[in-house]
Amino acid sequence: MNIKAVTSITIMEKFFFIENQWTLSITLPVEGGNLNYVFMKIFKPFFLGLSIVCGINFYAEGQTVKLTSSEGYLTTEDSLQLFYKIMGEGNDTIVVVHGGPYNSGYLSADLTPLAAHHTMIYYDQRGAGFSTFVKDTAKLSMRKNVMDIETIRKYFKIQKLNILAHSTGGIISGYYAVNYPDRINSMIFVNPMSATAKWRINFDNKLDSISILIKKQNAKKFYGTPSDSLKACWDYYALVARGYYTSPIKMRRMWGDVCDCKQANMLNPKKWYIYQSIGDWDITTQLAKVKAPVLIIAGDEDEIPYASFEQWNNNLINSTLFKISDSAHFPHVDQPNDFFNVVESFVKNKKANTFMLMSTGAGVILEGDDKGSAYQKARAAIIRIENELVQLINRGEWESVASLYAKDAIIFAPGAPPVVGRLAITSFWRTAASRGMNSIELQLMDIEISGELLIAKGKYQMNNRQNEIIDIGKFIAMYRKEKNAWVLQTDMFNSSLETRSPIEIPDYLVLKKE
Repeated sequence: MNIKAVTSITIMEKFFFIENQWTLSITLPVEGGNLNYVFMKIFKPFFLGLSIVCGINFYAEGQTVKLTSSEGYLTTEDSLQLFYKIMGEGNDTIVVVHGGPYNSGYLSADLTPLAAHHTMIYYDQRGAGFSTFVKDTAKLSMRKNVMDIETIRKYFKIQKLNILAHSTGGIISGYYAVNYPDRINSMIFVNPMSATAKWRINFDNKLDSISILIKKQNAKKFYGTPSDSLKACWDYYALVARGYYTSPIKMRRMWGDVCDCKQANMLNPKKWYIYQSIGDWDITTQLAKVKAPVLIIAGDEDEIPYASFEQWNNNLINSTLFKISDSAHFPHVDQPNDFFNVVESFVKNKKANTFMLMSTGAGVILEGDDKGSAYQKARAAIIRIENELVQLINRGEWESVASLYAKDAIIFAPGAPPVVGRLAITSFWRTAASRGMNSIELQLMDIEISGELLIAKGKYQMNNRQNEIIDIGKFIAMYRKEKNAWVLQTDMFNSSLETRSPIEIPDYLVLKKE
């Protein structure tokens, strides 16, 4: 039998989960006609109701392997549409509650490494992201947002929730947990908004006077009638974001896009009503109801006072507070190695131990990855290669660095012509060091495999001898399989620090009158 065509089978939601079984019919085009198969599979409880549209691909020659991803809308009890996106297909499911209210997209891109081992469900809160625009403040209350989490739990038929919540998502999840303590399996709070209203927080504190001035100017443009509202959003939030990092340069590590949404939601003057709806809130005493394990991750330089994170920890009876140094409101962006290590440790045993797993500077490898899915096995192999690359570069062993590349490998670097072959690659990295690069960091974000070729995407950071950042950027590395091992064939990277990037502030140095 010779099957050459790629056949995609769409499984409609009503067939996805019936009485603990999934039944589907697959028709494959073969020589001489069609071949029908019927499959029945028993699903574990954590997959109950993950109503996603599944694509199953069959290849005669080669196979495409990548993270699964799907999206859709669900309806709330008051007939609003909530946008959701599912990434990964791990054994446990984590529901992500974003901050703002902005959108889930500002988190999902930078949290992609979690999808290698877990099923991540992101959703846009009511009146945010790609969910229904809402003007009626009665529909933007904390109570309504809490009910939305319960709607999500029921929609995906999850018995007990694993929640990862950031910023405002932390206080929303806190309210949910004290109202539904028996429906929580675990929670991870990332720089959560304080459990009481007593803390006064101003993210503009890190902005210099010029940045504040330009921020106000760009706010007028954004909240006016710009011809390109998405560009105006970028210009405005490029300044806003600086207050959420330890320094402006750190924000260039972020891949998430706060403007990836319905612009009407971003411009809605009522979008912050959630805080007005709870007045001078204080749920500290109620937190004792929550028995499930909780991990609180806190950047030590956030504008939310560290004492606020300690208050969460003191009032939750089964929690651990993990401080990440040299990070602010986005520790998963500032210090990804520390962040993903502690998250994976916590999810693995729910005790928030801070021991290191089989981790490297380029990513976290879990026990069993080498015998896991095709994605996990390849990902683990690439992380090991990139970690070895980092170690060799940082030790200045240039010939050994070049040996990790294929003989005919090529580097496409910023501000330079193509660098071809191991001899030239040796010279390239030696020259980079002579011009100030003392160390490099890599973070693998995602991979995609097609047959004997693999594409890896990630972030890099270069530091000088004083451990100061001299460059932050992104890379695409292409690997090919030789003798059943992946070899670096094409290395492409570019900086994110251009002074006049097209998504940065166009008039930063010269203010123009409106």
